[in-house]
Amino acid sequence: MKVVNDTDEYCSDEPSVVTIGTFDGLHIGHKKIITGLIAKAKELESKSVVITFEPHPRTVVSNNFDIKILTTISEKKKVLSEIGIDQLCIINFTKEFSKQTYKEFVQNIIIEKNKAQHIIIGYDHKFGKDRNGDKNNLLELSEEKNIGVTIVSAKEVEDTIISSTKIREALLDGNIGLANKMLGRNYSLSGIVVEGTKRGRTLGFPTANLDVEDKNKLIPQNGVYVVEVEVENQKYFGVLNIGLRPTFNNCIEPIPEVHILDFDKDIYGEKITIDFMERLREEKKFESVDELKSQIAEDIKEAKKIIE
Repeated sequence: MKVVNDTDEYCSDEPSVVTIGTFDGLHIGHKKIITGLIAKAKELESKSVVITFEPHPRTVVSNNFDIKILTTISEKKKVLSEIGIDQLCIINFTKEFSKQTYKEFVQNIIIEKNKAQHIIIGYDHKFGKDRNGDKNNLLELSEEKNIGVTIVSAKEVEDTIISSTKIREALLDGNIGLANKMLGRNYSLSGIVVEGTKRGRTLGFPTANLDVEDKNKLIPQNGVYVVEVEVENQKYFGVLNIGLRPTFNNCIEPIPEVHILDFDKDIYGEKITIDFMERLREEKKFESVDELKSQIAEDIKEAKKIIE
């Protein structure tokens, strides 16, 4: 997959089939659009091109809007490359860029910079200044510009239409199972292992404290989770705690810390990726250190049952 940005003269210098969106989460609804994109590009013998934005548009156009993202730009690159698109065009979303009308956006970005001969969008996609462009506007423009258009219908899981908002709600509710179903993969966090209080080591369960690489990344609800951890290109299982360590009252903000099973390497300063598999329980305050140690041992026992 080739990655280009909007400062290049052309995002695609060959005829292309294009889809446009923030694609936060790259969930299975998004994948329905992208697999359609790839199929249409093969049919027309064109390039498959995904146009996305960085940073998230709502953080630019909405005052004091604090949105937590599901996928960083590096995660988007990885997932889209695995799906098999030809090209990713990343647009630097600014206040100035947001002033383009939907007609200007179609002409300047989709047609001129990407030589699009066909456009694929989701049923609820909005674009252009004040999100005034929609599928109906695009269908009208397509006749004028002689471009094909495909509108992709909604995708549902458990009678719920999938959206990035629904996934955020599931994660904040601790419903990791539903979030993963909607994503079509396990939700993940990446970051650098940093030194903590080393209390886990004194308890007999050393943990790796994660400094999440993107501070805008959504952290799931506090609690204990079964996870898979990628360290130095190797994968291990683990038990992750997100919370304020209420037994010791020594945290102001939630910290993700993971006990990696059957692992004893020093990985301070290493980048790791944590994939959430299942939530075991909520975080709780214990009356004694021994009670906490007993619960951690039980958490590990339960995690191994799930892993097996």
